[in-house]
Amino acid sequence: CQPFELRVGGEGGLRLSVGGKPLLLDGSGELNVWRAPTDNDQGSTLRTIALPHAATLAASVWWIRLGLSFLRAVPYLWLRRLIDSGSVSYADAWEADGLPRLSAARRRTRVTLADSERVEVRTSTDWRAPGGATRARHRRTATVLRCGALLLEDEAEVLPAASRSLPRVGLSFRVAAAAAQHATWYGRGPFENYPDRCSAAKVGVHAASADELATPYVYPSEHGHRTGTRWVEVGGGGDGEGEGGGGGWQRGGGALQRRSVCRQRAGGVQRRREGCRRR
Repeated sequence: CQPFELRVGGEGGLRLSVGGKPLLLDGSGELNVWRAPTDNDQGSTLRTIALPHAATLAASVWWIRLGLSFLRAVPYLWLRRLIDSGSVSYADAWEADGLPRLSAARRRTRVTLADSERVEVRTSTDWRAPGGATRARHRRTATVLRCGALLLEDEAEVLPAASRSLPRVGLSFRVAAAAAQHATWYGRGPFENYPDRCSAAKVGVHAASADELATPYVYPSEHGHRTGTRWVEVGGGGDGEGEGGGGGWQRGGGALQRRSVCRQRAGGVQRRREGCRRR
């Protein structure tokens, strides 16, 4: 068992070092209620449709279909504006609620148990939108066992105003670059899969590099998701034949979960997407 050091930040984030080497970076384990929007999240508005470049027959058909679709959608767009307080698409509603830019406001941390076998730390964090409205509350009990295992019990309450559907409710972990080159997981794979398209993905132990986990969509958006996972190990050099290669960071849970391993955070993906649209 290697010596380890765990730090709990003011907003409930974690930092973990094993054998003197950083594994989880500052801010790991924070509440995450947003992801980079997809084209479906943006909605069928003129600004989100890729235009055909050539003046071909296919382009003419495209324009005709676009005009008909827009005429059919106009009444519903106004109805959704009334229902969703001015929002037309899911992504617009998330933006109106400030979900991409939440910041920790009230932070409370206390040690509730400490003995020779374990240390228990409880944190409570309120997350607020840029306008000051509280959009989420996150409560956690982190238990560190003598063997080095870290047990997290989390409870989240999300309080949207405009959003009728949430982009995501989960935890975000930041892994050191040296350990983020490879992932092994027990769940559906090996290719990207989501709850609405996962039947063809087989359940088993899979392994992939960070580059293989990414999906190069034309417009950068949410990607790299894997459903039905029992555990995931980042780093460690596993080959898909067993529970990783050891030496990496492994996260598991009692229930089936959904996880993504990406080089970029959601904000970076969104900035790339906006840059593509401007070009």
